[in-house]
Amino acid sequence: IVIIDHCRDEKELYELYCLRPMPNQYDFEFLMQNPNLFCFYDEKLGFLRGFITVQTEDIDGKKRLTLSGTSIRGNMPDNIDAIIAVCEAFNDDMYAVTPLRHAELVLRKAGFVKLKEQILVRYKNG
Repeated sequence: IVIIDHCRDEKELYELYCLRPMPNQYDFEFLMQNPNLFCFYDEKLGFLRGFITVQTEDIDGKKRLTLSGTSIRGNMPDNIDAIIAVCEAFNDDMYAVTPLRHAELVLRKAGFVKLKEQILVRYKNG
C-alpha cells in the first residue's frame, strides 16, 4: 500500500527524476509547478516510490487529460494502485502516451486500453 501525497522532499523527487527519465520528459520546473503532481510513498518507511503527473495535451487534435510518471524499479503493484487512485480522482477519460512496453503493461493492468501505437486510454466509465 502506498501513500499518495504532494512532494515532501524536492531533492528526493529530483533524484528520482534524474535516475528514471521518462521518454516524454517534462523539465523539472514543469513538474514542480504542476498542481497535478502526485508523489507516492512507501507506507512503512516513508521514502518516495514514484510520481505521477496529470496535464492537458493534444491527442489526435483534441485537448485530453494525460497521465505520465515514473517510479523506482520493482514497483509494479504500487504503480498500478497509484495510477488507479489518480485516475479515479479525475472525472474524465485519462490518456497516456508511451513507447515503453513495460509502462504499457502497467497501464493495462491499471485499466487502460490501447487505442493505437503508443496511445492508451482509461475510460472514466469502464
